Amino acid sequence: MKTILIILVLLVAGYLWFNRDSGKPVANKPPVATDPYYLEVRATNEVGGREIELALFARALNQRDCDQGTKAGWASITKACPSCRAQPPRCSKELNPRYARLFDDTPIPSTYLSGTAATEHERDIRVVVYGLTDAEGMIICETMRKELGKNYAGPTHCVKPSGG
Repeated sequence: MKTILIILVLLVAGYLWFNRDSGKPVANKPPVATDPYYLEVRATNEVGGREIELALFARALNQRDCDQGTKAGWASITKACPSCRAQPPRCSKELNPRYARLFDDTPIPSTYLSGTAATEHERDIRVVVYGLTDAEGMIICETMRKELGKNYAGPTHCVKPSGG
């Protein structure tokens, strides 16, 4: 499970920091997404005889912002986990309703991490790990939340599974 955590933290960090310009001060509030696009990055890996799927969803400001995020997300996956089978990241104007509800923090059968942007370099994110038990999902989510908190100023929390 440690491998999963490392991959997720690198994936999220890669997306969050892709456009960071150290020469500019960071604003204390996130920019407003006037033309939002959604980034979706997925990878699967065999862990302990089980197939675990990692899914990151991020709400980007616009298509350009999303496209930059796909490059960072893809680079993070391929570097962090050479054994992972990663789908090419994609940007879309709308998410499938099944995933769009994640941005309303609606419970689904899997635990997931919810992050709300607080600075100009952050984006609203949702991270789901499929293939875990409810107990494992909560442990992984809480660990991700603590790790993400080191570089993400916005509020984060774990959305408990629906029990369905």
